Amino acid sequence: MTVGDRLILRLKQDPSRELFTKPLKYGNIVQSKWGSIPHDSLIGLSSRDIVASSTSREFRVHTPTLEEYVTLTPRLVTPSALNERPLEILEAGTGHGSLTLHLARAVHGANSEPPVEALEDSKTPKEKLSEDGACSKTVSISDEAVPETHAALDTGVSSARALQEWRVSRRAVIHTVDILAAYSQHAEGIVRGFRQGIYAANVDFHVANVSKWIDEQFQIRNVNDLKVPRKPFLSHAILDLPGSRDHITYVASALHTDGILIVFNPSLTQILDCVKLVIVEGVPLWLDKVVELGTGMTGGREWDVRTAKPRALLKAEKQRKEAELAAEIVTEALDHGSHNARNSTVHDEDQSQTLDRSGTGWEMVCRPKVGERVVGGGFLGVWRKMADRSQVVESNN
Repeated sequence: MTVGDRLILRLKQDPSRELFTKPLKYGNIVQSKWGSIPHDSLIGLSSRDIVASSTSREFRVHTPTLEEYVTLTPRLVTPSALNERPLEILEAGTGHGSLTLHLARAVHGANSEPPVEALEDSKTPKEKLSEDGACSKTVSISDEAVPETHAALDTGVSSARALQEWRVSRRAVIHTVDILAAYSQHAEGIVRGFRQGIYAANVDFHVANVSKWIDEQFQIRNVNDLKVPRKPFLSHAILDLPGSRDHITYVASALHTDGILIVFNPSLTQILDCVKLVIVEGVPLWLDKVVELGTGMTGGREWDVRTAKPRALLKAEKQRKEAELAAEIVTEALDHGSHNARNSTVHDEDQSQTLDRSGTGWEMVCRPKVGERVVGGGFLGVWRKMADRSQVVESNN
């Protein structure tokens, strides 16, 4: 966070309670009923960092989204400088290509116009799009035995070079991955068929298992960076495929801090499985919201989804820890087998942490938030990437 930024500070224990700061400035102070926070202590922090107030209340730092900013204040802020890294969005589960097309249109303004000749040459000769949007077979040049001239070769090489240079210079890219080649080819035809492929160059189509594709990208991108072998490269990601929970860990490792992960599932129980997975495996993701889509995949309502422990289990756990502490004190006082007792206590604590992480004793709180009744069209789980401390340590070494 730098001077001039506006932040949202949410209570760590109750994220529904929040503060919206004025533009950060050295010497200024955020005042609230939970205590004061100097702007000096906020400048230099990153999204998801924790800061304490004068009354020791802990707040998590957030960068406001457009929706949050418009809701919290009608004033405009000074635009910040464009981030140097490109915007890369992963869509896992290409399917028909409708979402791909919407994403390509959304990022279109970030890229310059591609070289037209290069795009025409880049189309595969076996499958080109007919005017009605369907894929039609065409005869390749080699089939017609047209002699290749030096001029044609030079034009092809220059066009390919121009396309490659433009692709490298793109400020926004949609990576769409599907495990079936037929789906990927059909979706590419759909995207290219809309307004003569005006948005097609913003999309890279891949046929692969999404987790394996991420591993391959790590190898390709970080080949010269041995200090951080798995450096994140994705700005945001969308999982819309069967078994999406199996890929969450891989996708999260490729997300930049504060990046958004959206998981679409037809049923709420599948979203709950994803929530449990994130907790059990310690994936650095924070659940932002769960939304039930309305008819036609529009509108909808938000659900309150969170984990909780019954009070009886919390009380029993507290009593167990107190008993362990008392036993350790007595053992040390008698000075008999103190070393073994301490090792046993540590082992028991490690086991209890493992059991807690595995979900034992945890229950899911799941209920719709107050609002209008809707007819569901599926559910979206929205997470944000938290800072991965292990990656921070590796990058600083």
